[in-house]
Amino acid sequence: MRKEFVSVLALAAFAGSVAATAPVLFGAPAAAQDCSITVGRVVPLTGPLLDMGRETPWLDENKVGPINKAGGLAVGGKKCKINYKIYDSRGTMAGSGEAATRAILKDKVDVVFAQGTPDTTNAPSDLCERYKVPCITSNTPVEAWLYGPDGKPKTYKYTFHFFFGVPDLVANHVGMIKALPGGFNGSIGYLYPNDPDGVVFASLFDPTFKKEGWKPVDPGRFKQGLPDFSAIINRFKRGRVQVVTGVLAPPDLQNYLQQAAQAGFKPRMYIIDKATGYPEAMKALGEFGIDILSVNFWSPAYPGKSKYGGYTGQGLVDLYETQNAGKYYSPPLAYTDASYDVLFDAMQRAGSTDRAKLLAALAKTDLETVVGQVKFNAQQFSVQPLGGAQWRVDSKTKRWVKDNVYNAVYPSVKKTADMRLYQAK
Repeated sequence: MRKEFVSVLALAAFAGSVAATAPVLFGAPAAAQDCSITVGRVVPLTGPLLDMGRETPWLDENKVGPINKAGGLAVGGKKCKINYKIYDSRGTMAGSGEAATRAILKDKVDVVFAQGTPDTTNAPSDLCERYKVPCITSNTPVEAWLYGPDGKPKTYKYTFHFFFGVPDLVANHVGMIKALPGGFNGSIGYLYPNDPDGVVFASLFDPTFKKEGWKPVDPGRFKQGLPDFSAIINRFKRGRVQVVTGVLAPPDLQNYLQQAAQAGFKPRMYIIDKATGYPEAMKALGEFGIDILSVNFWSPAYPGKSKYGGYTGQGLVDLYETQNAGKYYSPPLAYTDASYDVLFDAMQRAGSTDRAKLLAALAKTDLETVVGQVKFNAQQFSVQPLGGAQWRVDSKTKRWVKDNVYNAVYPSVKKTADMRLYQAK
């Protein structure tokens, strides 16, 4: 587990109307509410992680609006109104701490949601523990949430977390490389910059790749924002690199890909994380982004259905993109939807909004959601599936599409296309 902790800092940057639902879930309309609960949702709306908040507050209204219009959520014979308040984390640890403090101490929310890398999840989690407020977090790799600065796992009593784990991430990357059509010559180029992500990803993947017998071509930890990649590209060419792995911010990936194309360097595979998780960033890459692979931490290929919406992941995406013309879904859409489902399910099983009863019910969660089955363990986290994504542009709609091309680690995540070589002609 210590080795897994080494990787957690790197993963910090890693992230309307519905159909009628059964009365047993929502309850019949009532002239007055018997109870209510307020969710304080800490999410990046500005700053470097704003992609993780693009569906806010559409998702909240899509989830909460129909319940309240139907009279509220049926909880222990009462009808509970669901309120929510949005707090901008600004994509920073300090901003998320300030947001959670305001939600807990000033606005007296009953439950906190936080999502979007450790910069948004970890400070709210710590504050919820301090002030004994129930908290549901996601979109941060489990180990990045679980371990403290001392490398030891934290003990949580009030916070419950769900997302993918580091061991699955490693297995997924190795598996995708082994699944490369036609194989490769064993020469792997590294694009790991001298920032927390690059340093730790290199320390995580380098020994793993060497253990597989692959030969790294490592230019070292270069400065983030490097304007000229020609020396690195030439080294890749001399080393006959056929697979390139890395963790790059969108501007750096765009610069690199443009310069690689100009230099006539085209490997058989790119597996790049960080810049490749969101469609808006991929659009900015243009044609150079086609066929790039990355971890798929959610897409409609995931199994599961929403108990409180009645839709699958594809149904949720269709609903969002239909009501928000021209926009693309992003993975946090599903994790926020699932967070609400986890809360509503716990409320109904608790039969009360009493804090102690709610916490006890959360601990026993075993629920199908659009991100798969959520079942918290003794350390109060649930490991969710992941897959291997590859990007393309649909020839008819001209929209960017994320295919799930690798599912050996989690076969429940449907494979939607075969893996392709990078821009093979």
